[in-house]
Amino acid sequence: MLYYKNLVFMIFLLISPGMLAADHLAINKALAKILPSGKVASVSDTPLSVLKEIVVDGSIFYLSQDGQYLFEGDLIDLKAGDNLTDQARARIRKDMFASVPVQEMINFHDTNSKKLQSKVYIYTDIDCGYCRKLHLEVPDLNQAGIAVSYLAFPRDGLNGNSHSKAVSVWCAKDKKRALTLAKLGKEIESLTCDSPVKDQYNLGKTMGLRGTPAIYSEEGFYLGAYASAESIAMQLAQRRE
Repeated sequence: MLYYKNLVFMIFLLISPGMLAADHLAINKALAKILPSGKVASVSDTPLSVLKEIVVDGSIFYLSQDGQYLFEGDLIDLKAGDNLTDQARARIRKDMFASVPVQEMINFHDTNSKKLQSKVYIYTDIDCGYCRKLHLEVPDLNQAGIAVSYLAFPRDGLNGNSHSKAVSVWCAKDKKRALTLAKLGKEIESLTCDSPVKDQYNLGKTMGLRGTPAIYSEEGFYLGAYASAESIAMQLAQRRE
């Protein structure tokens, strides 16, 4: 269940055809100095010819083409009003979510709705108060044509009580019912199995997730923590415009 392909013990470069051999060498040397052993880095162009985008374990930073200057932060196109780094983060997340088999998520959608418009991914913790409040919005999201795919992120890590509850939910025969009962504070059967909870938690850590709930669009854009169904639908509509 190791979802994301950057767990490869090598350094590789995605070099654009226009990159000169000298630039390739300078960047390669710089990355060899700063990257821990076993980490993967991908390199791609930015609108600035002197600046390369570096992605390591889902994190983004920038390196000058000569390999001398490194910085981390958001690259913004002021003329277009676009946050280029945020767009890159979304592309990375989209690939990460796509790497998770849909049957390993807990999916809520209105089977009677003919107006399915989009989907959101939600990282959730069983005991998180706002996660429970957000779950009450799921029927309205489904009614609005928005499918919900849950991934597990026990905030107390992989050895706590919330992790055990998440495993029990993901191991249940009727996962949707078990998740809903658990979020209502009801007792559910304690179960163990070869669940995807650990891998989903680690994927969330790779994304830089620190808390729950965390809502993402199907395209990988972060939509925030708790929000009403109306607010989520509005954000998705604005992104489609």
